[in-house]
Amino acid sequence: MIGFTLGLLATAWWLHRLPEPLTLSSGVGLVVAGIALIAVAGRAFRRAWAGPVLAMVLGATLAWLVVTAGASQWLQHVLGPELAGEEVTVLGTVTSLPEHGDERSRFRITVDAVEAGPETFRARELLVAAYPGRPEVGAGDYGRMTLRLRPAAGPSNPGGFDRAGWYYREGLHGSATLQAFEFVPGARPAAREAAARAQLHRKREALRTRLERAAPDLRHPGLVQALIIGDRQAMTTLEWQAFLRTGTNHLMAISGLHVGLVAGFSALLAGWLWVWLPMVQSLARKAAVMGLVGLAGAALYAALAGFSIPTQRALIMLAAFMVAIWWRRGPVAWRGLMLAAVAVVLWQPASVLAPGFWFSFGAVAVILLLLHGRGAKPGWREAGAVQVMLALAMLPLSLAWFQLGSWVAPVANLLAVPVISLLVLPLLLVGAGMAVLWAPLGRPFLHAGDELLAILVRILMELARIPVLVDERQVPVAASVLGGVAVLLALQPRLRSALPWLLLAGLALVLPLRPGIEYGAVRMHLLDVGNGQSVVVQTRHHTLLYDAGFGREGGYSAGEQVVAPTLRRLGVRSIDRMLLSHEHAAHAGGAPGVQAALPVDEVLRRRPQHPGERACRAGQAWEWDGVRFEVLHPPSGWDDTAAASCVLAVTSHAGVRLLLTGGLSGLGEAVFMRGPSAQRQADVLVLPRGAGMSSLSRGWLEDAPPTLAWASTDTAGRGLDVAVRERLARACVPLQETGIAGALRLDARQTLKVGPGFRASTPRLWRPAPADAPNPPHACRQDGGLPRPQAPEAGPT
Repeated sequence: MIGFTLGLLATAWWLHRLPEPLTLSSGVGLVVAGIALIAVAGRAFRRAWAGPVLAMVLGATLAWLVVTAGASQWLQHVLGPELAGEEVTVLGTVTSLPEHGDERSRFRITVDAVEAGPETFRARELLVAAYPGRPEVGAGDYGRMTLRLRPAAGPSNPGGFDRAGWYYREGLHGSATLQAFEFVPGARPAAREAAARAQLHRKREALRTRLERAAPDLRHPGLVQALIIGDRQAMTTLEWQAFLRTGTNHLMAISGLHVGLVAGFSALLAGWLWVWLPMVQSLARKAAVMGLVGLAGAALYAALAGFSIPTQRALIMLAAFMVAIWWRRGPVAWRGLMLAAVAVVLWQPASVLAPGFWFSFGAVAVILLLLHGRGAKPGWREAGAVQVMLALAMLPLSLAWFQLGSWVAPVANLLAVPVISLLVLPLLLVGAGMAVLWAPLGRPFLHAGDELLAILVRILMELARIPVLVDERQVPVAASVLGGVAVLLALQPRLRSALPWLLLAGLALVLPLRPGIEYGAVRMHLLDVGNGQSVVVQTRHHTLLYDAGFGREGGYSAGEQVVAPTLRRLGVRSIDRMLLSHEHAAHAGGAPGVQAALPVDEVLRRRPQHPGERACRAGQAWEWDGVRFEVLHPPSGWDDTAAASCVLAVTSHAGVRLLLTGGLSGLGEAVFMRGPSAQRQADVLVLPRGAGMSSLSRGWLEDAPPTLAWASTDTAGRGLDVAVRERLARACVPLQETGIAGALRLDARQTLKVGPGFRASTPRLWRPAPADAPNPPHACRQDGGLPRPQAPEAGPT
């Protein structure tokens, strides 16, 4: 069983790291070769390992079959880049709880039929956004929708949220913007699955409305809804941060703990009824009744949560443990854990990509290891100790996956877990059940649970305010695994003699990441932020952030969602200087999100707004680690528009020159062109974001052509005018775009080394590598008849 499970999990994870599904011929060849080799070796040498290894091969074979089938089906329906911006008219059903706001509504739809649109449109599951909000759209509504399509893609950076991977895990084939919605009363979706989901979410929405009417004056309605029906959209930012920064955010997602508790409560109730009802005793044994009722209660609670992926996983785990108990072979707990892992992967092959999968199974495995060899039945004291040790053991994985570790998590969980599980959750579920019957009956229970939540949130907020107890940084996966094993072994009483060695292994968690940049060298990243621009410039001991991406107050912030996680992934703990080229939201809007996530020593911008900020202007210069930085534009007296963008030149000790132009355009470019051509010379030119038709049209490419041009674009290529692309091609200047290649990286040492882009270097099933860029025209020749190089020296950096 161990070999089969390991083969299944390892192969499922490996297959999802391939750029395309493994073909049938390749898979069959590998399987046949593996089985033949094991059979021959096992028979020849009579090795005991032949059986387990054969089981591992069989597990790998099964993983290949299910992963390939699931990935191939998704790829058949996913929206390709060629459909970006296209409009379709479909008949579809709202199959989720809609998220409604003043500016936007968002919901999932299942497409039933296509009435108009491109022939290549085959998507069946779409995430739809409506601007402004459409509160009249409810769960289960069926209608005729006109949609503007957006592919299943997103920013591609070394750190941050992988939106394309999330689409794949959730079974979504893309997204769309709602242009029109016409209700079709009385109609029902043709697919039974869609009809069942629609009915389920309609009932969840009715329960949410019932709860709001039963207790409209709750202090934390978002938390109440999150625990009852798994709907977290009403949670405030302060509430979420309180749980996140104290390592207790898992309590706000209905998963294994909650489903297991409900199963336990249901089983205890069934056991009590079995004792008092002789008629039931004659029908079934007590254990069987308790198990079935517990599983039924867990399934009902999972339905309240909309059968989300975490609740499905928890339900499968619960059923697997019950099967293991019934099987009664070997260690029941470990056999149940392996059965659950196999069942979850077979049911949802893409679940191996989700952090929750590894956290759930990892947490159970840690608990089993901690309880191994303990003869006495665990009491309250033992349960508390296990909870503290579990939080410590899972800390390295949290640092590696979420770039966030809370050293106060053991204490916070020691308080929050029993409060939520033993007090708040029972009160809220009883209150919800009573409110369904009659609203006044449920109100006291809902208010009691809400008051306990208010006390808990207040305590968690105070703990989260202690900065030394919250660690926000990137830890390599290898270091996190090594540190996690060290922490786990250090908590074993029998291994205390090896504690110094275990602590030495755990040092990998606290040692800072070093960028590995030589003196006088510079490393630059142009991040993939979509509609915006952000550049990270690193020297040996310093970091400069040039622009922070798009952001708007109270809405999306690329600075928080993309820039800050990428900086942590690069090992940056603080920013020495942030230079905002001008005040447009696509350049400066993400700055507050960055400043909230990382310390920023100094800010240069066109319009200083806070103490410690200075205005940037031509003539400012400084040197870091042998690398010279100089602001070339604008002169004194200019405003804060794109024309007045702060143009920055970065020159390495060896003379490699990088030029960052912000949003330079119009009059600003004309004035900049009046200066000497030497100030426009660059090995790499970061083009103005949103470069319009007139950009680079005043002779720039004739008197100072760069060796390479970088552009910040989105996945549809927006952000760079066609006329600019043509000028670059005529000037034989190669172009790299973030919207195509993902985040771009270069290293300027003695020579210039440019990488292919993050998307090209890390292709996945859901994020294929971009097509090779066309070579410059054949007529592109330098003096002497040699072709101009398409790009600087390339290679892994």
